[in-house]
Amino acid sequence: MEDKKRSGVPGRKLPEYGQSQTNVMRTRGRGGPGGGGPGRGMMSFERPKNTRGTLLRLLSYLGPSRYLLIVVGLMLGISTFSSLAGTWFMKPLINDFILPGNFGGLGIALLKLGGIYLAGVGATYAQSQLMMRIAQRTVHTLRRDLFDHMQKLPLQFFDTNTHGELMSRFTNDMDNVMMAMEQSMTQFASSIVMFAGTVTMMLVLSPPLFAATAVMMTIMFFFSRAMTKRGRKLFRDQQRTLGRMNGFIEETIEGIKVVKAFTREPEAREDFGILSDDFRKSATKANIVAGTIMPVMGNLNNIGYALTAAFGGFLAVRVGFDIGSLAAFLQYSRHVGMPINQITNQI
Repeated sequence: MEDKKRSGVPGRKLPEYGQSQTNVMRTRGRGGPGGGGPGRGMMSFERPKNTRGTLLRLLSYLGPSRYLLIVVGLMLGISTFSSLAGTWFMKPLINDFILPGNFGGLGIALLKLGGIYLAGVGATYAQSQLMMRIAQRTVHTLRRDLFDHMQKLPLQFFDTNTHGELMSRFTNDMDNVMMAMEQSMTQFASSIVMFAGTVTMMLVLSPPLFAATAVMMTIMFFFSRAMTKRGRKLFRDQQRTLGRMNGFIEETIEGIKVVKAFTREPEAREDFGILSDDFRKSATKANIVAGTIMPVMGNLNNIGYALTAAFGGFLAVRVGFDIGSLAAFLQYSRHVGMPINQITNQI
């Protein structure tokens, strides 16, 4: 039974070589043979036993960069405001210049619009550069503390953990922490602010039109939530099978002389084939779900856009809803799907 558990293959008994395979490498993200990570916008992760404590410890590493984080928040606000303001600017642009044929002031209005978007581009660039510096500094400190902690561990710890698992802490896990700081943190914050701002602008432009749009937004939210939840479970299975396969590869390479000396190549090939097939199946299921989310969300967004345009046209004919407000509202409704998808991916 012990040999079956160690191999991860029912009915197969692995040869005794290399280090203990009781704990195989739990590779995440990009690392390891056959790696490549979840991809398609969904990051796989293993939840810690104490999520709150883990987050607080990670946040404590951001303490030295708190002033830079304030600047990042300011840049994030400018970037979001420029995006919202640029869309809102379509209303006076259409109502005051294009429809009346007042092209004399159109050039100045377009320059103002360009200035708004240019400020947003500059703020986004500054935000990404600062977050990259913060992430590199934080991971540098975290990696140093991790190495110092490893020096204090007893020999028993190294006897029960493979080299690959320990290496993954310094490489893959650190890379995932850095990616989370560089991208996920700012994307999550930006999505919340953008979603709140977009909903506010839509309510200001037309409450009846927003009520109709809210139905499709609710459908999109719950669909994205359900698919993300299922995708995370499948990606955990993918990473589990990937870790078992990588652990077997590591042990086989380290004990390759023993394998050849006792002519265990056929057994090693058979064991690897089963583990590789398990990984292929789990990776296929996970990536099918991940690859389905964005196309379906895009089509739902298109359906919502078409329904909003039809209802907006009805309001324009019957109650005199102005064309500029309709154009701005349609632009907001086009962009509201992305924050919903990003928020549900993170929570």
